[in-house]
Amino acid sequence: MQPKKWRHVIYLVLALGMLAIGLPELRFAAEWSAHVVFSFSWVLFVLLIIAANLYTLLGIDEETAKQLERVRLAKRLAWQRKLEQHAGKLLRAKGS
Repeated sequence: MQPKKWRHVIYLVLALGMLAIGLPELRFAAEWSAHVVFSFSWVLFVLLIIAANLYTLLGIDEETAKQLERVRLAKRLAWQRKLEQHAGKLLRAKGS
């Protein structure tokens, strides 16, 4: 495992520990109160942390990341060409 990934393993274990310890203490009543809103928000936040760390640990590999970067660069260049063409048309229209 890469050295940078160990950090995400630690964060994942901590988040799972938070969920295991905190979940029994939270209140999930039938009526909506501040306690219930906080409980749902807290659980969603912890699940988001768990999902983000799992995504990093199991997520895209370096080759896929490079391919995505090439696609982003191609899109940026296409937009730049379109903007330059549009700006050229506007300048020609003002000049005539």
